[in-house]
Amino acid sequence: MLPDFPKTKEKLGKMIKSEMKKACFRYMGPIADSPKSMMFEGNKSIIVREDGSVSEMNPQEMTTKIEIKVEELEGMDHEMVMKKINSMGKEMAEKQAKLAYDVMIKTAEKVGNKTSYDGIPFSIDILLEALEKMHIEFDAEGQPSGLTLVANPNTPIDKVVSQAADDPRYQELMERKRKEWHVRESRRKLVG
Repeated sequence: MLPDFPKTKEKLGKMIKSEMKKACFRYMGPIADSPKSMMFEGNKSIIVREDGSVSEMNPQEMTTKIEIKVEELEGMDHEMVMKKINSMGKEMAEKQAKLAYDVMIKTAEKVGNKTSYDGIPFSIDILLEALEKMHIEFDAEGQPSGLTLVANPNTPIDKVVSQAADDPRYQELMERKRKEWHVRESRRKLVG
């Protein structure tokens, strides 16, 4: 019987977990950029929205696994192991992103902010309607920040967005949103 190597197993486990987190982050898309905080106790997750409203969610268990067959093991090198870990991270990212999008869709439906354009091509009008419903943040130079558009890969997003930049309705909307943002920022209570 082979001896047990608990310290080596623990170190290897930490390395695999770290690499899987990195792989998962790479595949999360825009969800990876959303603000997060650690839950240290309790049995519920809390979502705090921009307007201060809160909703609770029971955590959902998400698992993924890699399988390495004994016959594979002898011929495996570092690259092959990393490929397995990467595929595990991708699978986990897909599960987490799906949950996040499901929560966003349900929230949008709940507040009456969901709009469906089945079969209608993406256009400036659709973009403007979506932007109208959003709280938009601005950076120090007064430019919109944190906006992410998620769509089908076949959607001509770049073309519509570049056309919108020259549209006077877009300019007027962004100016109004900038003013709304300034009002929100001026009402914020600073802690300190």
